[in-house]
Amino acid sequence: MELRRAASQPPSIRGRLVKSLLWISITFGLLTSVVVWYVIAHEMGELMDQELREAAEIFHSVMAVQPDLATDGQSATHHFGYEEHLVWQVVDASSGRVRSRSHKAPEQALQGAPTEAVAWTQDGQWRAFTSVFSQRPEQFLVVAQSRKERDEVHGEVVWYTLVAALSMGLLSALLMNWRIRHELRPLAALGHGVQHYDPLRPDTAPTATPRQELLPIEHAIGDLGHRLAQRIISERAFTAHAAHALRTPVAGIDVQLALAVQEAPASIRPRLVRARDAAGRLGRVMQALLVMFRSGLEPQRQAVDLRQIMDALAFHDMAISIRQTAPVTADPDLLAAALLNLLDNSHRFHAHQVTITALQEGKDTVLRVQDDGVGCSPQTKARLQQSLQQQAYGEGSAMGGLGLVLADLVARAHGGHAALPDSAMGFTVELRWPADLSASAAS
Repeated sequence: MELRRAASQPPSIRGRLVKSLLWISITFGLLTSVVVWYVIAHEMGELMDQELREAAEIFHSVMAVQPDLATDGQSATHHFGYEEHLVWQVVDASSGRVRSRSHKAPEQALQGAPTEAVAWTQDGQWRAFTSVFSQRPEQFLVVAQSRKERDEVHGEVVWYTLVAALSMGLLSALLMNWRIRHELRPLAALGHGVQHYDPLRPDTAPTATPRQELLPIEHAIGDLGHRLAQRIISERAFTAHAAHALRTPVAGIDVQLALAVQEAPASIRPRLVRARDAAGRLGRVMQALLVMFRSGLEPQRQAVDLRQIMDALAFHDMAISIRQTAPVTADPDLLAAALLNLLDNSHRFHAHQVTITALQEGKDTVLRVQDDGVGCSPQTKARLQQSLQQQAYGEGSAMGGLGLVLADLVARAHGGHAALPDSAMGFTVELRWPADLSASAAS
């Protein structure tokens, strides 16, 4: 029962909201990073081009004041860290030969001719800007920044942005999760109140924390409880009347049987005694059924001897064998009513031999009733099994009589259910419920 209930457990509103928030946060972080990368790729490119122009102006001013920097050979004798990614060259415009360069600058000219805008070199590895010396028009300055440096800058900005966006998104998801838990507490409290609501006791009516969305639910529960209380009161009155109406004829039958026992010949007296016992048992069963269906009282569980129950039931001429290999704890009157109806089903389907087996499987008590009657087709059995699982007892269902319905209701009153296992011949019904009383109460 617990496994089946866990497998069919509906999704959680809080869980769905938390998952949605988590995915929204991740998606938001990724989209933010893409947008930021697109914007930064443009804006950072312009910014670094501007810085490249400014660096070129600085180098140009220094070289214009100190013409000896433009002599042949390397002018830089010391290596600086920035020279890994920012280099300069003095190039002869006519020959394209490098006249002077920084320590890490390539030996080949990065640009063959001066240009007015910042542009990529032919190999695509440097972003360069050129500037012509006014005192030496035949020479021009090339200041370049490596692609590797620019890509690293772009990557670091995007990475930091992605980490920051995801961190903020996850933090927002955690805060929203906490807020969702807080806001769903009134709903959980309302559910707890409904669970302990007794329509016959108005003081137990559930009250929700004032929330606009919960007020209609609270009012609907109150209205439903009021109507249910009125119905229970009416049905209890009917139960009392029905019990009195049934008790009188059963008592009359008992009196007539008592007189018949005294006046009957000794040969038939045992049968009349059994009939009288069965009539008394029938009266108690009807009383128990009325109490269960009309007032919803819990079954009165106690240790049951199947042999005693069957001896008290005067039933047809079928051969009934009992195999009780495990103790059975149940309401004897309700169990007798279920067995009486199942045996009646077996008799109607021409059974001659019925075996009633009581055993324990795991934590469940299993009561199996197997007969050698005509049984039913697999299709019919499948429809009956589906009706039992769905508790479809009304018109239009596969249930054609009271036998299986009553057996299933008695099993469910004990916290279990009825099932129709496969059998080689005849028809088999299993009543299964938790053997542990605490487990039965929990389910």
